[in-house]
Amino acid sequence: MPGRSNSQAPSRGQSNTRASSQTNTRRQTISTGSSRRRTSRLAKAQEAAAEARRAAFLRLSQRRGLGGLANSFPQESSEESDASEDPSDKGDGQGHYDDTANPFDPAPGSSNIFNPQRNDSGLEEHAEYYCLRRYADRREEISRQWNELNNQVVAAYLLCQQTTLNWTTPPNNYTLPPGVCTCPSNDISIRKVDLLDMLHRHQGKPIPFCKCTPDVVRLIHYGYFACSAEAPRTAFSIRLVQYHHHLWQATAVSASGFIESLSSFLDTRTDSPLLNRGSTHKRRQLRVPFSHCSDLYSRILTSQKKLFEDGLQLTKSDKWANKCPQCFGPQHHEVKSDPTEPDFMIALDGNFQQRHYADASKDNPREEQYPESFILPSKIANDMEALSASEHVAVGINPPCSDQHKAADNTRNGLTWEKCDDNGLFASTCRHDVPLLMINIYKTGEKLYYPISIIRNLLADFPASKVGILYDIGCHLEAHILKQGLLSDRLSDIKFATSVFHAYAHEWACQVKYNPRFNETWGLTDGEGLERFWSFMLPLVSYLRVSTRLHRLLALQSRADYFLEILMGATGDWLKTLRLASDALQILYSTLNPATPGVAYTSSFLEEQWSLEKIFHANFNQRREDQRKKLGELLCLQDDLDEAWGRTTHTIAQAIARANSCGNIADQIARHRLAIGADQIIGDLTRDQSDLLWKVWHSKTELRQRFLGLVEEKQPLFRVCRNGESTTLCTRGNQKLVLAVRKRADQLCACLESYTKRAQAFIAECPLQHPPPLIEYTDLLQLTLDDPFWNDGLFSNVNDPWAIDINTQRGIRLLSRFKHASEEKRRLGWEAWRAMRWAINRHNQVWLYLGQLCQATEQSDIPVALEPMLSHELLSSHLHLADKIKSAKVLAHSNLIAISKLQVKWDEEIVSVIRKTAPQTDDDVLLQLWDSEQQISKITGSLRFGFLSSIPGDIHNGLLSHFIEETDSHIEAENLNCNDGAERNQEDDSDAEGETDNEDDQFDMIAALQIEVNLLENLTQASNVG
Repeated sequence: MPGRSNSQAPSRGQSNTRASSQTNTRRQTISTGSSRRRTSRLAKAQEAAAEARRAAFLRLSQRRGLGGLANSFPQESSEESDASEDPSDKGDGQGHYDDTANPFDPAPGSSNIFNPQRNDSGLEEHAEYYCLRRYADRREEISRQWNELNNQVVAAYLLCQQTTLNWTTPPNNYTLPPGVCTCPSNDISIRKVDLLDMLHRHQGKPIPFCKCTPDVVRLIHYGYFACSAEAPRTAFSIRLVQYHHHLWQATAVSASGFIESLSSFLDTRTDSPLLNRGSTHKRRQLRVPFSHCSDLYSRILTSQKKLFEDGLQLTKSDKWANKCPQCFGPQHHEVKSDPTEPDFMIALDGNFQQRHYADASKDNPREEQYPESFILPSKIANDMEALSASEHVAVGINPPCSDQHKAADNTRNGLTWEKCDDNGLFASTCRHDVPLLMINIYKTGEKLYYPISIIRNLLADFPASKVGILYDIGCHLEAHILKQGLLSDRLSDIKFATSVFHAYAHEWACQVKYNPRFNETWGLTDGEGLERFWSFMLPLVSYLRVSTRLHRLLALQSRADYFLEILMGATGDWLKTLRLASDALQILYSTLNPATPGVAYTSSFLEEQWSLEKIFHANFNQRREDQRKKLGELLCLQDDLDEAWGRTTHTIAQAIARANSCGNIADQIARHRLAIGADQIIGDLTRDQSDLLWKVWHSKTELRQRFLGLVEEKQPLFRVCRNGESTTLCTRGNQKLVLAVRKRADQLCACLESYTKRAQAFIAECPLQHPPPLIEYTDLLQLTLDDPFWNDGLFSNVNDPWAIDINTQRGIRLLSRFKHASEEKRRLGWEAWRAMRWAINRHNQVWLYLGQLCQATEQSDIPVALEPMLSHELLSSHLHLADKIKSAKVLAHSNLIAISKLQVKWDEEIVSVIRKTAPQTDDDVLLQLWDSEQQISKITGSLRFGFLSSIPGDIHNGLLSHFIEETDSHIEAENLNCNDGAERNQEDDSDAEGETDNEDDQFDMIAALQIEVNLLENLTQASNVG
């Protein structure tokens, strides 16, 4: 809580002396460790002021019928009202003002530990309650003021954005447009406001204000955002806040750093510094006022998006398509190779870096304040209750690879993160890494009901779609869903898999069923999109931990939206994978197959072996294999103890301890042999030979774990080596990472030596058996995670080609890659068509809407399609229809700019993908709409002649004239079609090739006229200057 001392009474044995330091707004106490008390005048003055405040607060308590002293009292802030507008604001992120549903929560940064020496009368609780109640009431009042102004602010912003061409031509004087203010001259007052822009700063600028127009709205007309809703004393220019928003999206720069650099820059351009009011030396602290302006701008952007979606009456499907048109765009004529093939795929994962400290703020965002991508807590609660009700059914579910992941057994809980309230995020992305739905993890770990809630909400919006789910522990998730009867009505529409990188940490039997690289219909989807998303969100971690809770949610939403924008143009790498797999298979098909003498490898043989391997793992006896591995572990441990027994012992106690250990290991081995029974021997091997094989198996399992640990440890180094990516490692962090990698490498080398030793012992003892694969350390480091070297079939199926033949194993993987590349090729074709249909529909929709707005006037009849936007509550503050039309025009024009730029960016790549993939019905018609008739030719022509400006609201006359001509030609064509349709159709077919030429001629004519107008204007200006 600002202005409040959090110092506690010193404990017994500690020094009671403290040195004080005071900033602009709060007093801080720092222990010096000295036994001497400061006797300076400043210290005495501060102590006297503190006692005076304490006495005043005591009198206030006594007037309310109470007595005694309070533990702590709020200090009066020396900063202006802008800085103290929201006492809970500590964040540097993008977001709105945060309200609290519980006004009696402790204040941010305050301590709930009371001084026991002053708790005699029991009044500290009352004093604390009174402080917090006043604090919460103040926040509620501030939030109410901004909420009341929201519609007027959005309407004024859109109108001014159109009239000033997005503030590229800001007003030079402080006058309002006609009709905005109706107050008489005696109701207009002058108040001094500090105005800050990118290049200049005006301190104490006289600004006129009135009673009919809110101060915030009036400042928007002047080109500034107010820092408080009531009687603002500071304002930042709108273009400065816009620039900071783009900078924050690209770099996640903190508001503190940005405003500090701006203040230092403006100090060099003004003759007097900006000081606190009434001070002669204290510099203004502008972080809090600026963050209010940034919050206001974020609020405007959110309202703009809502106004556009409501105005165009977009459906849920349209909103999903706006997120990722490749996944959720219009689907037509898509032929699947398998009826269960997913229509789209999503990845799920949790992140516990994006947490929030409980002491940073105590605000409690209401559900209506949650961003659109976050699932509301009430919906999550329903899934939590449903899961808890059936939890007893799932007792005993323990897939063999569950222990490999912390999320599997929910080891993260409230005790682990006792200093946090929001422990992290759980999110989902599509296969193009676009963030879809997110959940705020509140005081829990990665619980099972989080993925269940996301899947349920997604399936509700797509009742007829097949969905692929990739999760780090997809095996564990499916086992619980089946056992507890969850999502029973949609189980046939869901297909589970593990994300690719995490799949290799699973048991081989689990990989065969859930690894997307070993199963059909997944294409080249890796399911690791959330790892890339978390990496992109990493710069927000530090300051969102100490922001307000609502600021944190809104900053995460804003950053996710920007991540969505930069992913719109992503494409796959299926062509390279398809070519490499095809070439490798051709070489293998010319190699003789030892399993079929005289015959080379064939695709049918490889498919048959892969089917046999999957059948074996589908009927896998996990208990038997675990016992065999455990026996191998004990035998290896016994060898180590026998080797240690031969070394000299220093003391009798060590010899006794070693003998006891050997005895215990021998007893455990005997018990395991008794439990396994006949399964301890495999094939035609003897007991001793089987023991050698189990020791090789254990050594190889340990080798694989060490290898995975080294690969995971080296991941931050790979980021530095990739173009366009950087690392957050400092020098010390880099040194620690290098040491950790070296330690992992030493462990891997020692483990490889042990494996090689035991494998050679087995080969020497069983020369007629298929030998375990041997490998050098340098070659081991070059292996991929799905290399046939890691196949464990040798230890269970000694006679099957898929288990022992390296060429068969490699051929299975090559054939799988070839199939996946072919699946990816087909899926990319679908996605390209979906994206193209979405872009064409979106362009036509926005283009038609903008044209209707440009033709609409107050005297004409308003088209029915425009009514939802023009009558929207966000524009209700406009008194005249012309102002509503202007506001709607700038919104439609900005969306036309966005979709046009996206189409130009997509043009070359999307057409190339479509031409290289399987054709679909009516694909020629769609390509014609995209390129020659309406879309790309019109966009490129408008850009070439300067008709399509990138400035929202800068609607060129050439663009409007082209729209009018195009509309007239469509009307004329429709009339002719009605009169003589057959004859007109023949003319259309014969003249189809000339349409583009005629369109270019129209552009050339309009461009020539515009050039002539510009020349005349220049000559006129030159004559006036002369």
